[in-house]
Amino acid sequence: MNYEIVRGALTNRGLVQPKSQIELTPTDEEFYLSLFGFDNSIYEHLEVNRDPTTGKSTVSGFAGSYFAEFLYFDIDRDGDLPGSLEATRDLLRRLYNRFQLSPKQLFLCFSGSKGFHVGLHQSLFGGFAPSPQLPLQLNVLAARLLAECHELTLSELQTKAYEAKQAGSQFADVDLGIYNNNRLFRVINSRNKKGRYKVGLTSQELLTLPLEHILSLADAPRPDYKPEAKLTAQTPIPDLAALWEYARTLDVAAFTKATVGSKSAGRGSGPIDRDFFAPPTPGNRNNDLFRQACHLFDHSELYESHVLQLVQSVNLSGSDPLPEDEVRQIVKSAFTRTTRTKGQAAATVLTPEAASGDKVEIWSDWTEEWLDYYTQAPSPMTCLLPEIDEDQEMSLKGKLAVLIGSGGTRKSYFLQNIIAQNVLGYGNRFLYSSMEMGKPETVNRFLDMYFEAEDGISASRHLQTMARGNKEQTRELLRMGSQTVADQLILTSNGGKTTQDYERDIQRTIELYGSLDGLAIDGLSAMGGKGEETERYSRATLELKELAKRYNLFILLICHTTKACAAHTRDARPFVRGSEKILDNSDFSICFANIIDTIRSTPENIQYCSHLAHVKYYNKRGSGKMLNQLLEFDGLRKSFAPSPAPLINYPDHDAFLREYNKKARQAAKDDDPF
Repeated sequence: MNYEIVRGALTNRGLVQPKSQIELTPTDEEFYLSLFGFDNSIYEHLEVNRDPTTGKSTVSGFAGSYFAEFLYFDIDRDGDLPGSLEATRDLLRRLYNRFQLSPKQLFLCFSGSKGFHVGLHQSLFGGFAPSPQLPLQLNVLAARLLAECHELTLSELQTKAYEAKQAGSQFADVDLGIYNNNRLFRVINSRNKKGRYKVGLTSQELLTLPLEHILSLADAPRPDYKPEAKLTAQTPIPDLAALWEYARTLDVAAFTKATVGSKSAGRGSGPIDRDFFAPPTPGNRNNDLFRQACHLFDHSELYESHVLQLVQSVNLSGSDPLPEDEVRQIVKSAFTRTTRTKGQAAATVLTPEAASGDKVEIWSDWTEEWLDYYTQAPSPMTCLLPEIDEDQEMSLKGKLAVLIGSGGTRKSYFLQNIIAQNVLGYGNRFLYSSMEMGKPETVNRFLDMYFEAEDGISASRHLQTMARGNKEQTRELLRMGSQTVADQLILTSNGGKTTQDYERDIQRTIELYGSLDGLAIDGLSAMGGKGEETERYSRATLELKELAKRYNLFILLICHTTKACAAHTRDARPFVRGSEKILDNSDFSICFANIIDTIRSTPENIQYCSHLAHVKYYNKRGSGKMLNQLLEFDGLRKSFAPSPAPLINYPDHDAFLREYNKKARQAAKDDDPF
């Protein structure tokens, strides 16, 4: 990623450097960076557009991909700094009320002159895909976000924005004109030519300090300022991610100045969406929503679940919304009417003939796939632990992960936690094959993860008692709770399945629901197939890896160990049951072990801590990173969380034996009368 740098006068343009080489140290001069970053083709662009007389170049007309780390709002009430402060505080309140977005999650600055800057990191939206249209897409996103905050339709926002512009101001004092390709943005801790510095503010400072105090803070740089949250590692907010999908996938021409209504129609000339996605009109609700759903399927790569989310949002914004079941049927009909052949649904059934008949390709074919992979829309997924997510860059699709451990090490709990987090937190659709676990126990576990425990009793126990007393009331409670999950969790319990069986399940899921993001199998030993165990396991994992790539899925597979592997063995890979090819065919592995209770244990009678667990992660295909992590296990919620306790305080089996024997020798020495 590269940025244009401007120091001193705004005429000093044309210098571009990689982000890693730019020093953002406090400075007494004017200092700007381009609002958007450029891909590496910017350097060729600069050379082609260099003036042979002056030697100067320009980024103007750059046709490559742009990058953005933040969506910024520039809030400025010209000539009224107290008004700018109040408008900024109002925006923060609206972001919190509409999206439950805490001010602590934002990058907040006083510009040093007339206004304030509010930055929403791309992680809140699931990431901004690099694109030549990114500036325009973020313009659309900013307008949509502002409309949502003020509870306006886009048509109403256009009217108000136009009226404000006619009066010489900006609607809500937010400048929607900053999102152009060549825009410069003042760097934090640089001096404004009017005398003060652009400085970072905490949410408490911005919301509570008098303006005079804020001005005094800007009399000098604030090099020690840090945002209150780790902005780059925030969990996407589903409503914000949906708005970004809307802005990213719609026809870009619909947002250009040339295609927006004229001023005489009561609309401004800024690049804000037209009324195609306005709330449905009474008497024509079904047709309006059907037309909108068809447009999304025809002009985007969105899955059916994402289109349903967007259309449902449009429906709910109307004065008399349709029932949810009716909207779901409208979207399903639109999906049938348009295309079923996109992406996953076009894949063929995996057979030995298909696998052996792959074509050979030239280098450029693979580089094209490489470009598609690294420029596709981000689709973040989690593997539960932040360190693993960071190492995998939350990009888990197309990968096979194996979860290894002996019986009783809570592999299945961890697998189910991953499913729950991806379904509830990221809107991913998972197919879960429980196989070795009965349906009632599977439901109990997910209920405990979904509902809060009460009075030291798990949710599943509460609901079991309620069901015995009032079955219909319990059914209604479960129905209401299931609305969040909807059709994002697909279940199957049949054992003995082969990879061909799973592929048919995958295709049926895609056909019925439009998409699938992950497949979780519990576990490999319950899969069917011909041949000896070693042969079956090797072939099954190789074919599952092929399914992961072919359907762009994150596949998790539980693998058991031989009897030689104790429950406290922290690296279970050498003991994986069946074949070491299982490890070769996977992208990464996670081993599970119990933590020895050193107080209650003896070498002959090992006892384990029920509230702790150990995982060992190894990324064999990627970074090569190895992670040893101590986890805390909540028995009521059936959930895991990283433990703040140092792992060194919980010795492995060998260290436990050494320490135990050392204490025994010391005790014997103390008892020696001589």
